[in-house]
Formats: sequence, C-alpha cells, structure tokens
Amino acid sequence: MNIRDFEYFNALGDLRSFTQTANAFHVSQPTISYAIKRLEEYYECDLIKKDDAHRSVLLTKEGRILKSHVLTILDEMIVIERAIERSKKNQINIGFPPIIRAIIFSQLLNKEEAISFISNFHLISGGSSKLLKKLLAGQLDFSLIGSISPLSHPDLTIKLLDKREFYIFTSKDNPLAQKTELSFKETLNYPFILLEEGYVHTKAFENLNNKYQKRAKTLLHFSDVQTIGQLVQSNIGITLMTDFIPFQGMEGLVKIPLIKEDKEIFYVQYAYLKNTVMTEDLSALISILDNLSKLNK
Repeated sequence: MNIRDFEYFNALGDLRSFTQTANAFHVSQPTISYAIKRLEEYYECDLIKKDDAHRSVLLTKEGRILKSHVLTILDEMIVIERAIERSKKNQINIGFPPIIRAIIFSQLLNKEEAISFISNFHLISGGSSKLLKKLLAGQLDFSLIGSISPLSHPDLTIKLLDKREFYIFTSKDNPLAQKTELSFKETLNYPFILLEEGYVHTKAFENLNNKYQKRAKTLLHFSDVQTIGQLVQSNIGITLMTDFIPFQGMEGLVKIPLIKEDKEIFYVQYAYLKNTVMTEDLSALISILDNLSKLNK
C-alpha cells in the first residue's frame, strides 16, 4: 500500500468507473485494480462492489468509511511533503499581509537587527483569507493574519497581537470632516475608495454595507494604502481604514470614528499549524512578535 493507492481509490470513489479512473491517471485498468486489492488486503475487507447491472462501482460500508477519511490523508501527505521540502532548503515561508507587514516594520524602526532578521525569511504577501488557505494547505510555515473577528481553527495555534477599530477617513474639505463621529448611513452619499478584494478591510466594508441594504457606492479598489490616501486627500472619495498606519506625510486627511452600533474591529493574529516543528528562527520570530504585542497593550 502506498499514497498512490489512496489517490486511485479516492478517484474511483468519485468516478465509480475503473476505466475512467485509469484514464484520469493515464495508467492501465489493472493498475487501478491492483491498488484496490492492496487496500482491501491491508484493511482485510471489501471496499468496493459492482451494482447489479455491473455498470458502475459502488463502495461498501467500509469503503465509504475509508473514502470519508482519504482526502484528509492525502491533504496531510501534501502538507508533509511541502514542509520537508522547505526544510531541506532551509526555507521558512511566512505569510505577511502588506498592511500588517507595514505595521510590524513601523514598530521596529529603532530595531534594525529585528527588521533584518525578519527580512531573511521568505515573506509571502497577500490578503489574509488567501494566506490562511495557504497556511492550512502547508504552503506556509507561519502567517500573520487579519480578521474582523478573532480567528479560530482546530488545526492552528493562534495568538492575538493587536486589535483596532475601523474609521472613516475623508478629506478636510469633505462635509463629513466636521463630524465627531458617524453612522455608516451618513456615508452613503459619498463614493468609497477601498482596498482590493481579499483584504480584511473589504470584509468590514461589506458587513457595514449589507447592514444598510448595500447602498454604499464603491468608486475604486487599490492594493496600495498610499494611493487610497492620496485620492481621499484630493476629495475624490472616502475610505474605511484602520489607524494602524496613519497616512504618513498626508496633511488634510480627517479620521472619524463610527458610532458604537456600526463599529467594526480589525484583529491581528499570528498562526501556525499545531504540528509545526518549531525551529530556532521561528521561535525567535514569535518572541519578537510577542514583545510587540506587549507594547501595544
């Protein structure tokens, strides 16, 4: 029995045909038959049976049990292979959403050694939802992840680093700039300039927009916070943003809190698979992040 046997069995359970399964893997039909036989000998039971008309393959009760677990087995094997391959290359993949990366690095401006140390990892950029999927798929060893509610997953070790509320940012020339706080309803007549899909900020905007029957207008999406800030500064639109990163060097921007009923919170966490083998470098990175978390409290 080997991992390929599980792959053949899984496909056979889906396709219900030896011929189609063999064609899918570009192997002979007896290759699939021998793989199923090895599994049946290993588990000492029948895993498949043909229907009365002999037109398709059916799984036995034991076969259905194996099928319910086989994807987990295959996924775990992929995670293992990826982790071992990176280990052989002394490569540690760290997921780092661009905004959170800027937050972390801005807090380490006086600690050049820490910045240099973090930069030695293989840093993978992307939205938090995509990075979470990569982490669970074994493509990352560790990831910073943002969310609008505390992250929870049975396969992950998770640590909350910081949390901040979202604000409306406008130009000083925008009528909203005179407000000391806003309901999201008051923003509906102004176009929004937002981060691209996949970022937590977009999800926070969607939550608020859904609350008000999706009446908010979106003008543009960008992946760069500074571009958004420049457009808002020019009063082309407004934005929903945390104040983790002030729009540095941009005068004329006004930050307005949302009323209590409309507040959305940005949570920053790090996460890694519970079965991750902790290296010295990864432990040192966690120590740096934990120390930053203490400073933020």
